[in-house]
Amino acid sequence: MFDNIIAKIEELLNRFGEGIVEILRGEKDIAMYSMELKEKMDEIGKEMIKEACGLVDEIVRNEKKRKARYEVVRKDKRSIKTIFGDVEYIRTYYKNKEEGGYVYLADEILGIEKYQRIDKAVKAAIVEKVVEISYEKAAKEVLGEEKMTRQSVMNILRRIEAAQLDRIEHNKKGVAGSKKVVKELYIEADEDHISLQNGEGKIAKLAYINEGYKEEKGIVKRKELKGVHYFSSIKERPEDFWSKVSEYIEEHYETEKIEKIYLLGDGAAWIKEGLEWIVGAEFVLDRFHLMREVIKISGGDKNIFAGIVEALRDKDREKFEGLVAKAMEKAGEDKRALKRINESRRYIANHWDNIVLELDNRIIKGCSAEGHVSHVLADRMSSRPRGWSEQGAEVMVKLLSLKYNGVNLKEAYLKEICGKEEKEEKILKEIVRKNVKKIRKQIEETRNNVPILARGKVDLTFRVLKGLSTGDFLNAVVF
Repeated sequence: MFDNIIAKIEELLNRFGEGIVEILRGEKDIAMYSMELKEKMDEIGKEMIKEACGLVDEIVRNEKKRKARYEVVRKDKRSIKTIFGDVEYIRTYYKNKEEGGYVYLADEILGIEKYQRIDKAVKAAIVEKVVEISYEKAAKEVLGEEKMTRQSVMNILRRIEAAQLDRIEHNKKGVAGSKKVVKELYIEADEDHISLQNGEGKIAKLAYINEGYKEEKGIVKRKELKGVHYFSSIKERPEDFWSKVSEYIEEHYETEKIEKIYLLGDGAAWIKEGLEWIVGAEFVLDRFHLMREVIKISGGDKNIFAGIVEALRDKDREKFEGLVAKAMEKAGEDKRALKRINESRRYIANHWDNIVLELDNRIIKGCSAEGHVSHVLADRMSSRPRGWSEQGAEVMVKLLSLKYNGVNLKEAYLKEICGKEEKEEKILKEIVRKNVKKIRKQIEETRNNVPILARGKVDLTFRVLKGLSTGDFLNAVVF
Protein backbone atom coordinates (compact mmCIF):
# COMPACT_ATOMS: atom_id res chain seq x y z
CA MET A 1 0.00 0.00 0.00
CA PHE A 2 2.77 2.45 0.92
CA ASP A 3 5.51 1.23 -1.46
CA ASN A 4 5.09 4.17 -3.87
CA ILE A 5 5.41 6.68 -1.03
CA ILE A 6 8.51 5.01 0.38
CA ALA A 7 10.09 4.89 -3.09
CA LYS A 8 9.51 8.61 -3.62
CA ILE A 9 10.83 9.48 -0.16
CA GLU A 10 13.99 7.50 -0.94
CA GLU A 11 14.26 9.36 -4.24
CA LEU A 12 13.85 12.70 -2.44
CA LEU A 13 16.53 11.86 0.11
CA ASN A 14 18.94 10.70 -2.58
CA ARG A 15 18.27 14.00 -4.40
CA PHE A 16 18.93 15.77 -1.08
CA GLY A 17 22.40 14.28 -0.76
CA GLU A 18 23.30 14.62 -4.45
CA GLY A 19 22.15 18.23 -4.46
CA ILE A 20 24.48 19.16 -1.59
CA VAL A 21 27.41 17.65 -3.47
CA GLU A 22 26.46 19.59 -6.62
CA ILE A 23 26.27 22.84 -4.63
CA LEU A 24 29.71 22.22 -3.12
CA ARG A 25 31.09 21.56 -6.62
CA GLY A 26 29.59 24.83 -7.89
CA GLU A 27 27.33 23.01 -10.35
CA LYS A 28 24.15 24.68 -9.01
CA ASP A 29 23.02 27.22 -6.44
CA ILE A 30 20.51 27.02 -3.60
CA ALA A 31 17.71 28.49 -5.77
CA MET A 32 17.92 25.67 -8.32
CA TYR A 33 18.28 23.15 -5.52
CA SER A 34 15.18 24.41 -3.68
CA MET A 35 13.10 24.23 -6.87
CA GLU A 36 14.11 20.61 -7.39
CA LEU A 37 13.25 19.70 -3.79
CA LYS A 38 9.89 21.47 -4.02
CA GLU A 39 9.01 19.46 -7.13
CA LYS A 40 9.96 16.18 -5.43
CA MET A 41 8.08 17.06 -2.25
CA ASP A 42 4.98 17.91 -4.28
CA GLU A 43 5.22 14.50 -5.92
CA ILE A 44 5.35 12.84 -2.50
CA GLY A 45 2.40 14.94 -1.31
CA LYS A 46 0.31 13.93 -4.32
CA GLU A 47 1.22 10.29 -3.86
CA MET A 48 0.29 10.39 -0.17
CA ILE A 49 -3.11 11.97 -0.89
CA LYS A 50 -3.78 9.44 -3.64
CA GLU A 51 -2.82 6.56 -1.32
CA ALA A 52 -4.95 7.99 1.52
CA CYS A 53 -8.01 8.22 -0.74
CA GLY A 54 -7.40 4.71 -2.05
CA LEU A 55 -6.93 3.31 1.44
CA VAL A 56 -10.19 4.81 2.72
CA ASP A 57 -12.03 3.48 -0.33
CA GLU A 58 -10.56 0.00 0.21
CA ILE A 59 -11.52 -0.02 3.90
CA VAL A 60 -15.12 0.88 3.09
CA ARG A 61 -15.34 -1.62 0.24
CA ASN A 62 -14.14 -4.50 2.45
CA GLU A 63 -16.33 -3.66 5.46
CA LYS A 64 -18.97 -6.34 6.21
CA LYS A 65 -21.57 -3.88 7.48
CA ARG A 66 -21.19 -1.86 4.30
CA LYS A 67 -21.87 -4.96 2.22
CA ALA A 68 -25.08 -5.58 4.11
CA ARG A 69 -26.46 -2.13 3.32
CA TYR A 70 -24.73 -0.88 0.17
CA GLU A 71 -23.95 -2.73 -3.06
CA VAL A 72 -21.08 -1.82 -5.39
CA VAL A 73 -22.18 -0.21 -8.65
CA ARG A 74 -18.84 0.73 -10.23
CA LYS A 75 -15.47 2.38 -9.70
CA ASP A 76 -14.90 5.94 -10.95
CA LYS A 77 -11.88 8.15 -11.40
CA ARG A 78 -11.88 11.58 -9.83
CA SER A 79 -9.42 14.46 -10.02
CA ILE A 80 -9.06 17.12 -7.35
CA LYS A 81 -6.72 20.11 -7.18
CA THR A 82 -4.65 20.05 -3.98
CA ILE A 83 -1.90 22.25 -2.56
CA PHE A 84 0.57 19.74 -4.07
CA GLY A 85 -1.06 19.75 -7.51
CA ASP A 86 -3.75 17.75 -9.30
CA VAL A 87 -4.40 14.32 -7.80
CA GLU A 88 -6.37 11.58 -9.53
CA TYR A 89 -7.77 8.74 -7.44
CA ILE A 90 -10.28 5.89 -7.69
CA ARG A 91 -13.40 5.67 -5.54
CA THR A 92 -16.29 3.23 -5.47
CA TYR A 93 -19.88 4.16 -6.27
CA TYR A 94 -22.55 2.46 -4.14
CA LYS A 95 -26.29 1.96 -4.19
CA ASN A 96 -28.27 1.96 -0.94
CA LYS A 97 -30.13 -1.38 -0.93
CA GLU A 98 -32.91 -0.10 1.34
CA GLU A 99 -33.50 3.44 0.11
CA GLY A 100 -32.24 3.21 -3.46
CA GLY A 101 -29.96 6.27 -3.34
CA TYR A 102 -26.42 6.40 -4.72
CA VAL A 103 -23.29 7.63 -2.92
CA TYR A 104 -19.49 7.62 -2.88
CA LEU A 105 -18.96 6.51 0.73
CA ALA A 106 -15.20 7.16 0.70
CA ASP A 107 -15.79 10.78 -0.35
CA GLU A 108 -18.19 11.16 2.58
CA ILE A 109 -15.46 10.11 5.00
CA LEU A 110 -12.79 12.20 3.23
CA GLY A 111 -14.99 15.30 3.36
CA ILE A 112 -15.00 15.71 -0.43
CA GLU A 113 -18.27 17.18 -1.61
CA LYS A 114 -20.24 16.31 -4.72
CA TYR A 115 -18.81 18.05 -7.83
CA GLN A 116 -15.93 19.46 -5.78
CA ARG A 117 -12.86 19.99 -7.97
CA ILE A 118 -10.67 22.03 -5.63
CA ASP A 119 -9.49 20.80 -2.24
CA LYS A 120 -10.64 22.87 0.73
CA ALA A 121 -7.03 23.36 1.82
CA VAL A 122 -6.34 25.11 -1.50
CA LYS A 123 -9.41 27.30 -1.03
CA ALA A 124 -8.37 28.17 2.52
CA ALA A 125 -4.84 29.12 1.41
CA ILE A 126 -6.25 31.29 -1.38
CA VAL A 127 -8.68 33.04 0.99
CA GLU A 128 -5.71 33.86 3.22
CA LYS A 129 -3.83 35.36 0.25
CA VAL A 130 -6.57 37.31 -1.57
CA VAL A 131 -6.90 39.85 1.23
CA GLU A 132 -3.41 41.03 0.28
CA ILE A 133 -2.99 40.38 -3.44
CA SER A 134 -5.05 39.94 -6.61
CA TYR A 135 -6.99 36.77 -7.44
CA GLU A 136 -4.46 35.72 -10.10
CA LYS A 137 -1.44 36.31 -7.86
CA ALA A 138 -3.09 34.51 -4.95
CA ALA A 139 -3.73 31.40 -7.07
CA LYS A 140 -0.16 31.43 -8.42
CA GLU A 141 1.36 31.86 -4.97
CA VAL A 142 -0.63 28.92 -3.60
CA LEU A 143 -0.40 26.58 -6.59
CA GLY A 144 2.78 27.66 -8.34
CA GLU A 145 2.59 26.70 -12.00
CA GLU A 146 -0.66 24.78 -11.52
CA LYS A 147 -3.40 26.67 -13.34
CA MET A 148 -6.45 28.24 -11.70
CA THR A 149 -8.53 30.90 -13.40
CA ARG A 150 -9.51 34.23 -11.89
CA GLN A 151 -13.13 33.10 -12.13
CA SER A 152 -12.39 30.00 -10.03
CA VAL A 153 -10.87 32.17 -7.30
CA MET A 154 -13.85 34.52 -7.52
CA ASN A 155 -16.21 31.56 -7.11
CA ILE A 156 -14.45 30.55 -3.88
CA LEU A 157 -15.17 33.98 -2.40
CA ARG A 158 -18.73 34.10 -3.75
CA ARG A 159 -19.56 30.92 -1.86
CA ILE A 160 -18.60 32.60 1.39
CA GLU A 161 -21.52 34.34 3.04
CA ALA A 162 -21.10 37.54 5.02
CA ALA A 163 -23.16 35.92 7.80
CA GLN A 164 -20.54 33.16 8.10
CA LEU A 165 -17.83 35.77 8.65
CA ASP A 166 -19.99 37.53 11.24
CA ARG A 167 -20.35 34.22 13.11
CA ILE A 168 -16.56 33.87 13.22
CA GLU A 169 -16.39 37.31 14.81
CA HIS A 170 -19.24 36.49 17.17
CA ASN A 171 -17.51 33.29 18.30
CA LYS A 172 -14.64 35.39 19.65
CA LYS A 173 -16.72 36.58 22.60
CA GLY A 174 -14.94 37.53 25.78
CA VAL A 175 -14.73 34.88 28.47
CA ALA A 176 -16.96 35.46 31.50
CA GLY A 177 -15.07 37.30 34.20
CA SER A 178 -12.37 38.55 31.79
CA LYS A 179 -13.99 41.79 30.67
CA LYS A 180 -11.63 44.74 30.44
CA VAL A 181 -11.83 47.71 32.78
CA VAL A 182 -10.97 51.06 31.14
CA LYS A 183 -11.83 54.67 31.98
CA GLU A 184 -11.97 55.83 28.37
CA LEU A 185 -12.91 54.11 25.15
CA TYR A 186 -12.49 55.49 21.66
CA ILE A 187 -14.49 54.53 18.60
CA GLU A 188 -13.05 55.96 15.41
CA ALA A 189 -14.89 55.79 12.10
CA ASP A 190 -14.31 56.68 8.46
CA GLU A 191 -15.19 55.34 5.03
CA ASP A 192 -13.63 54.18 1.77
CA HIS A 193 -15.23 54.61 -1.64
CA ILE A 194 -15.49 51.41 -3.67
CA SER A 195 -16.16 51.13 -7.41
CA LEU A 196 -18.54 48.33 -8.43
CA GLN A 197 -18.52 46.46 -11.75
CA ASN A 198 -21.72 48.23 -12.86
CA GLY A 199 -20.08 51.64 -12.47
CA GLU A 200 -21.90 52.40 -9.24
CA GLY A 201 -19.96 53.66 -6.23
CA LYS A 202 -20.42 52.29 -2.73
CA ILE A 203 -19.24 53.38 0.70
CA ALA A 204 -17.30 50.88 2.78
CA LYS A 205 -17.84 51.71 6.44
CA LEU A 206 -14.94 51.18 8.84
CA ALA A 207 -15.03 51.63 12.59
CA TYR A 208 -12.58 50.47 15.20
CA ILE A 209 -12.59 50.46 18.96
CA ASN A 210 -9.42 51.29 20.84
CA GLU A 211 -8.31 52.15 24.37
CA GLY A 212 -6.01 55.00 23.39
CA TYR A 213 -2.30 55.03 22.72
CA LYS A 214 0.17 52.72 24.37
CA GLU A 215 2.47 54.37 26.88
CA GLU A 216 5.97 53.46 27.97
CA LYS A 217 7.53 55.21 30.95
CA GLY A 218 5.00 58.00 30.64
CA ILE A 219 5.74 58.70 26.98
CA VAL A 220 2.78 58.44 24.62
CA LYS A 221 3.46 56.34 21.53
CA ARG A 222 1.05 58.03 19.15
CA LYS A 223 1.32 55.45 16.40
CA GLU A 224 0.39 52.38 18.42
CA LEU A 225 -3.11 51.95 19.78
CA LYS A 226 -4.24 49.57 22.52
CA GLY A 227 -7.05 47.03 22.19
CA VAL A 228 -7.84 47.77 18.55
CA HIS A 229 -10.79 45.90 17.07
CA TYR A 230 -12.20 46.50 13.57
CA PHE A 231 -15.68 46.41 12.05
CA SER A 232 -16.43 46.97 8.37
CA SER A 233 -19.28 46.56 5.92
CA ILE A 234 -20.66 47.85 2.66
CA LYS A 235 -24.16 46.39 2.68
CA GLU A 236 -25.18 46.69 6.34
CA ARG A 237 -27.51 49.48 7.36
CA PRO A 238 -25.94 51.93 9.85
CA GLU A 239 -28.19 50.68 12.66
CA ASP A 240 -27.13 47.06 12.06
CA PHE A 241 -23.49 48.06 11.81
CA TRP A 242 -23.50 50.03 15.07
CA SER A 243 -25.51 47.41 16.94
CA LYS A 244 -22.59 45.00 16.38
CA VAL A 245 -20.14 47.58 17.71
CA SER A 246 -22.36 48.10 20.75
CA GLU A 247 -22.66 44.34 21.33
CA TYR A 248 -18.87 43.95 21.18
CA ILE A 249 -18.40 46.66 23.83
CA GLU A 250 -20.97 45.00 26.12
CA GLU A 251 -19.26 41.60 25.75
CA HIS A 252 -15.67 42.74 26.23
CA TYR A 253 -15.76 45.69 28.65
CA GLU A 254 -17.12 46.46 32.09
CA THR A 255 -19.37 49.17 30.66
CA GLU A 256 -20.47 50.56 34.03
CA LYS A 257 -16.81 51.42 34.77
CA ILE A 258 -16.23 53.33 31.52
CA GLU A 259 -16.23 57.05 32.32
CA LYS A 260 -16.10 58.37 28.74
CA ILE A 261 -16.75 56.93 25.30
CA TYR A 262 -15.68 59.14 22.41
CA LEU A 263 -16.96 58.59 18.88
CA LEU A 264 -14.55 60.29 16.48
CA GLY A 265 -15.29 60.87 12.82
CA ASP A 266 -15.86 63.41 10.07
CA GLY A 267 -19.52 64.03 10.95
CA ALA A 268 -21.08 61.84 8.25
CA ALA A 269 -24.69 60.85 9.02
CA TRP A 270 -23.91 57.15 9.25
CA ILE A 271 -21.15 57.85 11.78
CA LYS A 272 -23.36 60.01 14.00
CA GLU A 273 -25.93 57.19 13.91
CA GLY A 274 -23.53 55.44 16.32
CA LEU A 275 -24.61 57.83 19.07
CA GLU A 276 -28.03 56.15 19.05
CA TRP A 277 -26.46 52.74 19.74
CA ILE A 278 -23.41 53.40 21.91
CA VAL A 279 -24.79 54.36 25.32
CA GLY A 280 -23.12 57.46 26.73
CA ALA A 281 -20.99 58.10 23.63
CA GLU A 282 -19.96 61.68 22.86
CA PHE A 283 -19.24 62.68 19.25
CA VAL A 284 -15.98 64.52 18.58
CA LEU A 285 -15.05 65.87 15.17
CA ASP A 286 -11.76 64.16 14.43
CA ARG A 287 -8.69 66.38 14.23
CA PHE A 288 -7.54 65.06 10.85
CA HIS A 289 -10.63 66.28 9.01
CA LEU A 290 -10.85 69.42 11.16
CA MET A 291 -7.25 70.46 10.46
CA ARG A 292 -7.73 69.71 6.77
CA GLU A 293 -10.51 72.30 6.67
CA VAL A 294 -8.45 74.79 8.68
CA ILE A 295 -5.64 74.42 6.14
CA LYS A 296 -8.09 75.08 3.30
CA ILE A 297 -9.26 78.30 4.96
CA SER A 298 -5.77 79.58 5.83
CA GLY A 299 -4.45 79.01 2.32
CA GLY A 300 -0.89 78.67 3.57
CA ASP A 301 -1.00 81.71 5.87
CA LYS A 302 0.60 80.52 9.13
CA ASN A 303 -0.86 83.36 11.19
CA ILE A 304 -4.42 82.66 10.05
CA PHE A 305 -3.90 78.93 10.65
CA ALA A 306 -2.56 79.43 14.19
CA GLY A 307 -5.32 81.95 14.95
CA ILE A 308 -8.08 79.58 13.86
CA VAL A 309 -6.61 76.72 15.92
CA GLU A 310 -6.53 79.02 18.95
CA ALA A 311 -10.14 80.14 18.30
CA LEU A 312 -11.26 76.51 18.07
CA ARG A 313 -9.45 75.64 21.29
CA ASP A 314 -11.05 78.58 23.11
CA LYS A 315 -14.45 78.01 21.48
CA ASP A 316 -14.29 81.66 20.31
CA ARG A 317 -16.79 81.79 17.45
CA GLU A 318 -16.37 85.53 16.87
CA LYS A 319 -12.60 85.23 16.48
CA PHE A 320 -13.04 82.28 14.10
CA GLU A 321 -15.43 84.23 11.87
CA GLY A 322 -13.06 87.20 11.85
CA LEU A 323 -10.17 85.06 10.67
CA VAL A 324 -12.36 83.52 7.96
CA ALA A 325 -13.24 87.02 6.77
CA LYS A 326 -9.53 87.89 6.72
CA ALA A 327 -8.80 84.78 4.63
CA MET A 328 -11.58 85.70 2.17
CA GLU A 329 -10.26 89.24 1.89
CA LYS A 330 -6.82 87.86 1.13
CA ALA A 331 -8.27 85.57 -1.56
CA GLY A 332 -9.62 88.61 -3.37
CA GLU A 333 -11.30 87.75 -6.67
CA ASP A 334 -10.14 84.12 -6.74
CA LYS A 335 -13.51 82.35 -7.04
CA ARG A 336 -12.09 78.86 -6.48
CA ALA A 337 -10.35 80.00 -3.29
CA LEU A 338 -13.49 81.78 -2.06
CA LYS A 339 -15.60 78.70 -2.69
CA ARG A 340 -13.08 76.51 -0.85
CA ILE A 341 -13.02 78.86 2.16
CA ASN A 342 -16.83 79.05 2.31
CA GLU A 343 -17.21 75.26 2.16
CA SER A 344 -14.63 74.73 4.91
CA ARG A 345 -16.18 77.47 7.08
CA ARG A 346 -19.60 75.81 6.69
CA TYR A 347 -18.16 72.41 7.60
CA ILE A 348 -16.58 73.74 10.81
CA ALA A 349 -19.65 75.79 11.73
CA ASN A 350 -21.95 72.78 11.31
CA HIS A 351 -19.80 70.77 13.73
CA TRP A 352 -18.85 73.57 16.11
CA ASP A 353 -20.30 71.87 19.18
CA ASN A 354 -18.40 68.67 18.40
CA ILE A 355 -14.94 70.25 18.18
CA VAL A 356 -12.67 69.27 21.07
CA LEU A 357 -8.97 70.08 20.92
CA GLU A 358 -8.23 69.82 24.62
CA LEU A 359 -9.68 67.53 27.26
CA ASP A 360 -8.81 67.96 30.94
CA ASN A 361 -5.78 70.08 29.96
CA ARG A 362 -4.38 67.55 27.51
CA ILE A 363 -4.69 66.96 23.81
CA ILE A 364 -7.43 64.47 22.99
CA LYS A 365 -6.14 61.35 21.32
CA GLY A 366 -6.63 62.37 17.70
CA CYS A 367 -8.60 60.24 15.30
CA SER A 368 -6.38 58.15 13.06
CA ALA A 369 -9.22 56.60 11.06
CA GLU A 370 -7.99 58.03 7.76
CA GLY A 371 -4.74 56.08 8.10
CA HIS A 372 -6.55 52.95 9.20
CA VAL A 373 -8.92 53.14 6.23
CA SER A 374 -5.91 53.32 3.96
CA HIS A 375 -4.13 50.44 5.72
CA VAL A 376 -7.08 48.13 6.30
CA LEU A 377 -9.39 48.80 3.33
CA ALA A 378 -8.03 51.12 0.64
CA ASP A 379 -4.82 49.21 -0.05
CA ARG A 380 -6.91 46.26 -1.24
CA MET A 381 -10.26 47.79 -2.15
CA SER A 382 -9.77 51.14 -3.86
CA SER A 383 -6.11 52.16 -4.20
CA ARG A 384 -5.95 50.75 -7.72
CA PRO A 385 -8.77 50.77 -10.29
CA ARG A 386 -10.85 47.63 -10.00
CA GLY A 387 -14.54 46.74 -10.17
CA TRP A 388 -16.11 44.66 -7.42
CA SER A 389 -19.41 42.88 -7.21
CA GLU A 390 -21.31 44.12 -4.18
CA GLN A 391 -21.33 40.66 -2.63
CA GLY A 392 -17.60 40.15 -3.34
CA ALA A 393 -16.74 43.55 -1.87
CA GLU A 394 -18.77 42.85 1.27
CA VAL A 395 -17.01 39.52 1.82
CA MET A 396 -13.62 41.10 1.18
CA VAL A 397 -14.01 43.99 3.67
CA LYS A 398 -15.17 41.53 6.34
CA LEU A 399 -12.22 39.23 5.62
CA LEU A 400 -9.91 42.24 5.97
CA SER A 401 -11.45 43.11 9.35
CA LEU A 402 -11.01 39.52 10.53
CA LYS A 403 -7.40 39.53 9.40
CA TYR A 404 -6.57 42.73 11.28
CA ASN A 405 -8.46 41.43 14.31
CA GLY A 406 -5.93 38.61 14.46
CA VAL A 407 -8.05 35.80 13.00
CA ASN A 408 -6.19 33.03 11.17
CA LEU A 409 -8.20 33.11 7.91
CA LYS A 410 -6.97 29.75 6.68
CA GLU A 411 -7.95 28.01 9.89
CA ALA A 412 -11.26 29.88 10.12
CA TYR A 413 -12.17 28.90 6.56
CA LEU A 414 -11.53 25.21 7.18
CA LYS A 415 -13.16 25.00 10.60
CA GLU A 416 -15.99 27.51 10.50
CA ILE A 417 -16.86 28.24 6.88
CA CYS A 418 -16.63 24.79 5.32
CA GLY A 419 -16.16 22.60 8.37
CA LYS A 420 -16.88 18.92 7.92
CA GLU A 421 -20.46 18.19 8.93
CA GLU A 422 -21.30 15.42 11.36
CA LYS A 423 -22.04 12.22 9.46
CA GLU A 424 -25.62 11.11 9.69
CA GLU A 425 -24.79 7.64 8.46
CA LYS A 426 -24.00 5.47 11.50
CA ILE A 427 -22.28 2.96 9.28
CA LEU A 428 -19.60 5.51 8.34
CA LYS A 429 -18.90 6.30 12.00
CA GLU A 430 -18.59 2.59 12.74
CA ILE A 431 -16.24 2.01 9.80
CA VAL A 432 -13.95 4.84 10.91
CA ARG A 433 -13.95 3.75 14.56
CA LYS A 434 -13.39 0.09 13.75
CA ASN A 435 -10.41 0.65 11.41
CA VAL A 436 -8.36 3.28 13.25
CA LYS A 437 -6.27 0.73 15.19
CA LYS A 438 -5.86 -1.42 12.10
CA ILE A 439 -4.43 1.47 10.06
CA ARG A 440 -2.11 2.58 12.86
CA LYS A 441 -0.71 -0.94 13.07
CA GLN A 442 -0.23 -1.09 9.30
CA ILE A 443 1.65 2.23 9.29
CA GLU A 444 3.88 1.04 12.14
CA GLU A 445 4.72 -2.15 10.26
CA THR A 446 5.59 -0.09 7.18
CA ARG A 447 7.92 2.10 9.25
CA ASN A 448 9.75 -0.97 10.49
CA ASN A 449 10.10 -2.43 7.01
CA VAL A 450 11.44 0.48 4.98
CA PRO A 451 13.80 -1.15 2.44
CA ILE A 452 16.54 1.45 2.81
CA LEU A 453 16.65 0.88 6.55
CA ALA A 454 17.04 -2.86 6.14
CA ARG A 455 20.09 -2.70 3.89
CA GLY A 456 22.40 -1.92 6.84
CA LYS A 457 24.44 0.85 5.25
CA VAL A 458 24.64 3.82 7.63
CA ASP A 459 24.78 6.82 5.27
CA LEU A 460 23.00 10.19 5.22
CA THR A 461 19.85 8.75 3.61
CA PHE A 462 19.75 5.95 6.19
CA ARG A 463 19.98 8.41 9.07
CA VAL A 464 17.26 10.70 7.69
CA LEU A 465 14.83 7.84 7.03
CA LYS A 466 15.64 6.34 10.41
CA GLY A 467 14.77 9.72 11.94
CA LEU A 468 11.51 9.77 10.02
CA SER A 469 10.60 6.29 11.15
CA THR A 470 11.26 7.07 14.81
CA GLY A 471 9.91 10.61 14.79
CA ASP A 472 13.39 12.04 15.50
CA PHE A 473 13.95 13.73 12.15
CA LEU A 474 15.81 16.78 13.46
CA ASN A 475 18.47 14.70 15.20
CA ALA A 476 18.73 12.49 12.14
CA VAL A 477 19.85 15.29 9.82
CA VAL A 478 22.48 16.74 12.15
CA PHE A 479 25.90 15.65 10.92
